[in-house]
Amino acid sequence: MYAIRPISTEQEWEEFVAKNAGRNTSPASFFQSWNWGEFLVKQGQKTYRLGIFEDDKLVGIALGTRIVAKRGKYIHFRHGPVINWKDEKLVKYVLGAIKQLAKDEHLSFIRMSPLIKSPVFALQDQSYSSPTHDVDSEQTWVLDLTKSEDELLAGMRKNTRYSIKKAEKDGVEIIKTKDPKYLKDFWKIFQDTVKRQKWHAYTFDYVKDEFETFLKNDGNELFLAKYKGQFIAAAIFNFYNGQSVYHHSGSLTEFRKIPASYLVQWEAIKESKRRGMKKHNFWGLPLDEHDELKQNHPWTGLGLFKVGFGGQAERWMHARDIPVSWKYWITYIYERIEKARRGYK
Repeated sequence: MYAIRPISTEQEWEEFVAKNAGRNTSPASFFQSWNWGEFLVKQGQKTYRLGIFEDDKLVGIALGTRIVAKRGKYIHFRHGPVINWKDEKLVKYVLGAIKQLAKDEHLSFIRMSPLIKSPVFALQDQSYSSPTHDVDSEQTWVLDLTKSEDELLAGMRKNTRYSIKKAEKDGVEIIKTKDPKYLKDFWKIFQDTVKRQKWHAYTFDYVKDEFETFLKNDGNELFLAKYKGQFIAAAIFNFYNGQSVYHHSGSLTEFRKIPASYLVQWEAIKESKRRGMKKHNFWGLPLDEHDELKQNHPWTGLGLFKVGFGGQAERWMHARDIPVSWKYWITYIYERIEKARRGYK
């Protein structure tokens, strides 16, 4: 007999992830961590921490948040639910229970992007491929950190190794810190990058709240590149469930000829190894069906930077939408138009 009940303790949640995620269930990213839920609450978002039980045994978790936007209201499960997607009976129960929750909350649809390779029948039968572009980094580039540092360097592109050495030769210094006061230095760099890349950026409070929330469990760290007394590049890396993630980053346009970002990345890779991480996730990049970078995509340049460090593509199912109201189709049309307007293919 299955049941869904809220989970109210971090210990129960994280013990399930530590014992099960990636073994008996789909993997769990930091989007399904207890701290991500804490961050969402701090941002004022209604958050659902759901435990899926078979009798009294916890067999899955699902962290979702209610999104209220002009285009519609829905529950978003980023990289979740974390369950055994091969268990058809369990999957049908979870989808039915979540649909009922969305109806009770008067929402128009559910969006989920569990870390599975393709939609199982029960999910495909009830859902539609989301009209959005890759918002949950379902196409990523991952580096195996079980290799030695020499092996990792050998696996990089020649230009990447050269850029790391050039940054060191130019006198670039990497500062690793968990002190939130340095977020102001990060923010100046990030804003310069947003303007240059024409990104739709997060707010400073968003980045600050996320950083401070994950500090509680030593779950992230800020890396700053200093050159001639000035910070010119920076990145925030998350550490969770055996994986480091290249999450927020930027560099100053004025110093684009100084390859500081390459040294930031290399120092983060070495720190990840010291922490015992098994994988380094460079986060999203645009791939075609042959795992090659798409050309003429807004993320192509950043993708070239990432793949230069070596590694391999990792693909997950594109986000799926489960409608519970006719209003979903308003969102569908709006997001199709917005995706084309921004140049995502």
